[in-house]
Amino acid sequence: MWRNGSHRYGLVSISFHWAIALAFVALVGLGAWMVGLSYYDPWYNDSLALHKAIGIVALALAVSKFGWRFADPRPGLAPDLKPHERAGATVMHGCLNALIVLVPVTGYVISTSEGAGIDMFGLFELPAVRGMTEALRDLAIELHYYLAYAGIALVAVHAGAALKHHFIDKGSTLKRMLNPRAPSGRRG
Repeated sequence: MWRNGSHRYGLVSISFHWAIALAFVALVGLGAWMVGLSYYDPWYNDSLALHKAIGIVALALAVSKFGWRFADPRPGLAPDLKPHERAGATVMHGCLNALIVLVPVTGYVISTSEGAGIDMFGLFELPAVRGMTEALRDLAIELHYYLAYAGIALVAVHAGAALKHHFIDKGSTLKRMLNPRAPSGRRG
């Protein structure tokens, strides 16, 4: 099942979800590790280049995910959720969707603010933003930092909620994001 059904996610949507999640966790981990490196560490420049390139890949995945969602609308929320859980899930998904765009965009602004492009794994260079003010760069640095750490908290809550619905409520929420053929938990 490649496409979404009325009550299930398809393989493409599931792949986008997990690829973006993996990229986000890897980027936060790499970012936290690389800020502790000294200028003379052999990984100082390489880790930064890797962080930038993976960040652009994460942004491309996010944009592609939204394009796919336009072409193949997502199913409704799991039918076994309570009204307050539905409201929480809607807010959480909105925040996470904003973060998967805002964190890499602010990283791109920071990385290109001095006029240099971003090397994409030695394959090509993504051009830089021109004419950026120092104030905009400083704002991007602050936003990138705080949004990334807010993202960690939101991902933890999101994963915790999915695990709670799966193991305690015995619901279909996690199953729908792991297997396109999983039962939807639909009642009736």
